[in-house]
Amino acid sequence: MKGKIIILCAIVALIGITVAEAGTPPVMMRDSKKAEAAWAYADSTMKGMTDEEMLAQLVMPMVWPKEDAKSLSSWDKIIDNGFGGVLWQKGTPSVQLQLTNRMRSRAKVPMLVAMDGEWGLSMRLSGTISWPRNMVLGATNDLLTIFEYGRTTAKEARRMGIHVNFAPVADVNNNPSNPVIGTRSFGSNPTRVANQVIAYAQGLESLGVLSVAKHFPGHGDTNVDSHKAVPTIKHNRTRLDSVELFPFQQYINNGLGGMMTGHLSVPALDSSGRVASTSHSITTKLLQEEMGFEGLIFTDGLAMQGAVDATNGKSLAEEVFNAGNDIFLAPTDPNRFLADLKNALKNGKIGRSEVVRRCRKVLAWKYLLGAHDRRPIPTVHLSEDLNDSKSLELLNTIYEQSVTLLKNNGNTLPFSNRGKMALLRFGDSQTGALLSELQSKHDVKPYALNTNAGERSSTYKSLRSADHIVIAVTSEKARPDAELIQLARDKEVTLLFMTSAYTVLHFKEVIALAKAVAIGYDNKEGAQRAMGKALNGAIPFKGTLPVELPPIYKVGAAIATEQALITFAKPEEVGLNSIVLSGIDKIVEEGLSKGAYPGCQVLVAKDGKVVYSKAFGHKDAKKREPNSTATLYDMASITKAAVTTPLIMMAEEEGLLKTSDKIGDHLDYLKGSDKEEVRISDLLHHVAGLPAVINFYLFLIDQESYTSPLIAYSPKAGFPIQIARKSWARRGWRFLPSLVQNTSSEQFPVRMAKGLFLNTSVRGMMREEIRNAELRRGGYRYSDIDFLLLQDILEAEYQKSLDQIFDEKIARPLGVQRLTFSPLERFTTSDIAEGQRDNFLRGQTLRGDVDDEAAAMLGGVSGNAGLFGNAESLFPVVQMLLDGTYGDKRLMKEVIVEKFTTAKDRVSPYALGFDRHRGPGKIGNVADIAPLSTFGHTGFTGTCFWVDPENEIVYIFLSNRIAPTRWNNKLSQLDIRTRIQETIYKALK
Repeated sequence: MKGKIIILCAIVALIGITVAEAGTPPVMMRDSKKAEAAWAYADSTMKGMTDEEMLAQLVMPMVWPKEDAKSLSSWDKIIDNGFGGVLWQKGTPSVQLQLTNRMRSRAKVPMLVAMDGEWGLSMRLSGTISWPRNMVLGATNDLLTIFEYGRTTAKEARRMGIHVNFAPVADVNNNPSNPVIGTRSFGSNPTRVANQVIAYAQGLESLGVLSVAKHFPGHGDTNVDSHKAVPTIKHNRTRLDSVELFPFQQYINNGLGGMMTGHLSVPALDSSGRVASTSHSITTKLLQEEMGFEGLIFTDGLAMQGAVDATNGKSLAEEVFNAGNDIFLAPTDPNRFLADLKNALKNGKIGRSEVVRRCRKVLAWKYLLGAHDRRPIPTVHLSEDLNDSKSLELLNTIYEQSVTLLKNNGNTLPFSNRGKMALLRFGDSQTGALLSELQSKHDVKPYALNTNAGERSSTYKSLRSADHIVIAVTSEKARPDAELIQLARDKEVTLLFMTSAYTVLHFKEVIALAKAVAIGYDNKEGAQRAMGKALNGAIPFKGTLPVELPPIYKVGAAIATEQALITFAKPEEVGLNSIVLSGIDKIVEEGLSKGAYPGCQVLVAKDGKVVYSKAFGHKDAKKREPNSTATLYDMASITKAAVTTPLIMMAEEEGLLKTSDKIGDHLDYLKGSDKEEVRISDLLHHVAGLPAVINFYLFLIDQESYTSPLIAYSPKAGFPIQIARKSWARRGWRFLPSLVQNTSSEQFPVRMAKGLFLNTSVRGMMREEIRNAELRRGGYRYSDIDFLLLQDILEAEYQKSLDQIFDEKIARPLGVQRLTFSPLERFTTSDIAEGQRDNFLRGQTLRGDVDDEAAAMLGGVSGNAGLFGNAESLFPVVQMLLDGTYGDKRLMKEVIVEKFTTAKDRVSPYALGFDRHRGPGKIGNVADIAPLSTFGHTGFTGTCFWVDPENEIVYIFLSNRIAPTRWNNKLSQLDIRTRIQETIYKALK
């Protein structure tokens, strides 16, 4: 809460209310008791100090943390010479901390420890969290996230005994050709930059680490690197006030504590040609007197060529002192620099009163920042502390908030069904994490371009076989060639920039041709994963462009996508143990190794958040096609509980029917039969007495084409085709041509399988078979026929086909894309898991045509089977069954849900349409450990879903255990589904 209030103050300041009057102390100096103690410490420490010792307090050498004898000896000399601070260079955390502790115990006056941590410790220390550069943060435009980032990097710094972070960069980077600032800046809009600078700085200082805004008075609009030469900012004062100086003034007004002067010439501020770090006009008159800054002022590194070139033979030490800086950072030779200061004091070139004032100021800040503390910093658990899970979560949040969508023709993104996809890496950096995310949902083949002209041409040619191409630009130096432009002209292309936003300016032609354009800003693994998730729709695109990209895009450009269909979370966020939950993998792998299924998907959710969603194995029995979470499975009888039953629930809520209704009141063809008195509730409870199945396909076959019987129930000569675990069939029979044809036509429109189309009269014949079927009342009898009748009732009441009703009332309102009947109308076979090799009825391997014969005879749209989909698309439907809502959408009233999921019948184990827990130790499909309120359904093809209302747990398992033979029952023998469910409850804390 405190952090939110601080940020609110920053925002208020930027809309016209000055938080701190110019000339007032920084926030860290405003507590009177702390300030008094700080000045008292300074006065006490200065007693007996020589002039040289006071001057040494103003010098901060740069040191490489090494532990060899020579380096340790050099470090001891720096400590013994009494320098006021140290700027650590590149090294390892353990060695740097060891040297810091050495200093704390040895130094006469402990040193101020600083880091160049614009993107955290990782800017200088290996083995630490690799935070993104400021441009990524700028794209989030989320001040609370940026504040938390500053606070987290401050926590890193404090763990390492660091008091000062030379961050944030407050430069407004409005020059795309800037060779040194670029992605180090938050952006090119002064107000946005100011907001974000303040949020980052306040995060740092909230934990007692001094922030340092740089590079005053603004290094953004230059094409010269001050490390190598002197840049010149040629704008007039009016422009400087509104752009370059604006973030610095807001930083000062908000009471923040540190400033770094840059080695850059600004004639409008000092016509003498002096750079800011050596200019009294800029560092004293402008920064301190006019703008009111009273914090610590650091020079930029004094070994930089911009500082050396600016002196024109004069003493650099004398120049930077007289400019008004407090601390002189990283001179080439610290001892020589100190000697130069001493000579300047001796010769009257610098004033002693200023030496005393600045030494006192530096010592007071040391006290405020805790540099007087000599206690050794613990070295145990250092790596763990610097790589904690909370910080890693923030890292992911930053990347996920930054991904920016700039073009989205035809709502290309997020991807739904784009057919065969290709990922082209266009640059040197790898894209493995991005590929992994894309392949989790889609069929994506990776490609990369290299420098060999022949191989490049071959790659471009291969890419043309894809339906959609994702081009990931991964290098700032990448430039499009003629073949890439032609590829974008001829094919559907999504263009990604996993690098600096300024790279966009070199791809104008490709952008004009691309269907979609998005920026990830860098190519680290976190950025790739965030981009992949956004492309897949797992997270929304939320970022906004932080820089101007003339003439293509303006600052703030963005296309927001809708909130993700599914919310993902880590197991611990919802009270599950991720280590225990990972045991699911071992169970699934056992099933794969023992041949229970070629592949499967497993999804676990709690409290509406998916905590586990994985695909295993392959789509096909020959193991040629790797599986993904996007693969569509034949869900078989899950159709009953995910389509037919929910639609009956809705129809009752709408007043179209009641579960107590007699089915003869809804279906004319049953009037006068022994079925007309059956009630809808009887069908849902499976107590209507109808047969479990009816082999409708038998009336399609010409009885003259075979010697009866057609099927035997033990192995016999003349029955060579196995069709079930204990069933064999004859071969050589024929379909009746009056009922089955090889091509579709007006009279034969119903697709039973590839090359098999049924006469329009077939459905009426199926109804006649049902009307005449034997009815056995008085007990529980699980029946597919029950749900064929429920389908007929729904279609009669809505006057639409079942798939249309499902699409209009469930699929579209929930936004699910990969849950459908007749999947081959929308998807390719490669999107769908392989089914059984049907050597008997359909003479083919099923892939996209429903396994169930009755459903197949209804064209794949049936109340008992026919639904295809992946686990992540099924999840919103199943989650909705907890209380009738999903997200902000209510599909049915909670009272209806409760009625159907808890209803009991005296003989049936089923609720109304749903299977459920039958009690510990009883034969059923639910793990004993699950609550008795658990409900759901299984499917013949090797599928299930279970909903636990008490713990709000959803569990989905989809497989194609019937590939290549439907009598493979190893899934049940190994008890895979139930063991997975048991693991979920063991993971419940």
